[in-house]
Amino acid sequence: MSKLKNIVFLTFVLVVLSSCTTQSPTPTAAVTESPTAEATATAAPVTNECLNCHTEKQRLIDTAKPVVVAEAESKGVG
Repeated sequence: MSKLKNIVFLTFVLVVLSSCTTQSPTPTAAVTESPTAEATATAAPVTNECLNCHTEKQRLIDTAKPVVVAEAESKGVG
């Protein structure tokens, strides 16, 4: 049992130590592209559907759960 504990402990130590090492970033080729007018003109505007749904008053009214009037409890023998 102690051998198993030692193996687990050493594995844990190795994992912790390996995560602490510094790695040099791999060099990547720098790609420089000049932006074109077409690329910016064709970009679709970013919309936040959640924000639109929760802030538009008419949309809230249309999608709201209908109010159900509960029947009053009757008095008497039951």
